Amino acid sequence: MTGILRRSFAIVALLALAPFTRSEAAPTPAAGVNLALPYPSKVPLVLHINGLERVKERLTKLLDSLPPNEAKFTKKGVEDGLAQLLKDRKLTAVPSDGRVFVVIHDFAKLVDGELAISVLVPVTSYKEFKETLLTADERKSIEKAGNGVESMKSSAAGDEHTLYMVELKGYVALSPSKDTAEIYSGKYTPAQSGALGADLSNSFLAADVSLFVNMDAINDMYGDQIRQFKGLIDFALGQAQNMGMIPGLGKKQMELAKTMIGGMFQGIEDSKGIVVAAEFRPEGLNLRGQIRFADETQSSDLLKLEKPTSLAEVGKLPKGLNTYGGSRFGKPIADLSKKFTQEYLAPDDDEKGAEAIGKMLAELAAAGSQGDISASSAPDASINVAFFKNPSQAATASVKIFEALSAGSKFSTIILKDKPAVTHKSATLGDFTFSEVKLSFDFNATVESIPEPAREAALSQFKRLLKEKTTFWIGTDGKSVVTLSAKDWDSAKKLLDDYLAGKGTISSDAGFQQTRKNLPADATLLYLLETGQVVTLLVEQAKSVGQMIPGGAFPAIGSVKPVKGDATYIGMALTLKPQVATADLFVPGAAMNVVARMIAPLFKNVE
Repeated sequence: MTGILRRSFAIVALLALAPFTRSEAAPTPAAGVNLALPYPSKVPLVLHINGLERVKERLTKLLDSLPPNEAKFTKKGVEDGLAQLLKDRKLTAVPSDGRVFVVIHDFAKLVDGELAISVLVPVTSYKEFKETLLTADERKSIEKAGNGVESMKSSAAGDEHTLYMVELKGYVALSPSKDTAEIYSGKYTPAQSGALGADLSNSFLAADVSLFVNMDAINDMYGDQIRQFKGLIDFALGQAQNMGMIPGLGKKQMELAKTMIGGMFQGIEDSKGIVVAAEFRPEGLNLRGQIRFADETQSSDLLKLEKPTSLAEVGKLPKGLNTYGGSRFGKPIADLSKKFTQEYLAPDDDEKGAEAIGKMLAELAAAGSQGDISASSAPDASINVAFFKNPSQAATASVKIFEALSAGSKFSTIILKDKPAVTHKSATLGDFTFSEVKLSFDFNATVESIPEPAREAALSQFKRLLKEKTTFWIGTDGKSVVTLSAKDWDSAKKLLDDYLAGKGTISSDAGFQQTRKNLPADATLLYLLETGQVVTLLVEQAKSVGQMIPGGAFPAIGSVKPVKGDATYIGMALTLKPQVATADLFVPGAAMNVVARMIAPLFKNVE
């Protein structure tokens, strides 16, 4: 089967990528446009390429952001690969502004060895397509295959194989499967982009490269198998919990894991479609994941109260830190998020402590969260400003939660060595009155359940994000609740002074501005992270995972070093609204340059 897949996909790629050498650009559809699409409406998966020459040009411009050597090497690889793929073929029959679609018709047939796939190539005419794009030997091999289908023999991928062709209006359908080709020669209902819903349709059609997963079709075709798989996972988790086979997860965490997995499968059952899209913008790369849920389902009910906002308050935070964020969730999502994050946990055998924590969390929820903003430079400093209908109640509950914790409790998944030391009314600043909370973390106890080879890396990660002795100041002025963390009160006070003064805000930073304007104008959650910090954390995480692989199969890598220059930010946004959830990741070109310069030395010094 592997050889069949390789050869068939090679010829499919050859014909699908043909327009890459043309020079015109494909237009982007206006918002809300409902286009007739050439593939059947009930297919489970479609890959869309939005004008191949357009995509090539936009990708090339994006690659210019990389350091010169890396940009030159990557561009040359693309050009050489295309030149080899398109050798001895004329491309006059393929419009450069046409959309190309690669369609999977049945996943089950792929597993059985039948390639139920098709590629829809835009053409000026079927006749010209055969006369110009195909080689002389391929044209000589063309035969009638019945039912409006023609076949040809091709050796483009090495061994000779058969490809089936069907003429459509403005397209040629190509497939290594005759049965699949005959779908296009018969009567079928073409897909309509509007059936995706306005949000998914716009994301799918406007992106340079996008993937649509038709969850309606998948649930119809494979719903029974998905439910059986969920049953197997539930059984396996139950057995693992009974036998203690998952180290580091207590009873509460296991119950939470089962709830999360159940929620994931519920989301699959409730969903109508998923789009994954990439845009090669002049400013950088944007990746989007988007899902639409059917109305009147559990998943859509969770989103009914969601109203994205500009989260403009994030821009008012002070410069000089390296992570900026904000969020404003509706109550159902906020309550669910708190349940899943489990920020405060009593030891499994401390029922009284768990009850006290639960009571204070309920008090905090009753205070009516209206969102928050935050900025930090781990592990040295952080500021969080939270907004509530009743800020005083929220501040009191936030402090009492720490008073309910004991030695052995967990805060943000880290075990506490001692009971938190709380001092009420320890400091004031303007109208703010603060309580001081001192925490002592037990990193060694926290990593005991981690396989020994990875413990050192995990310890390093914890120490990078937190100090073993950390102090928080929690206070309110009756308008908001502020939580500060710093090495001492004077440093913490400066964070708040800078925020209240409104001078030197992060919104004036050029790197922040560029990333923020490329994320959705209104969002539910927003985070901008300084690029160097992101790269360092990811590399350290990779080292931690690598140390868990036995036998030295994962190559040892060194540490990354920061690069000089103005700060750049990688941005993430989550946008929730009724029936639709969207996640965006934006990486500016300048950030890509930083990433390349930080990571390149690792490949030169792999041990």
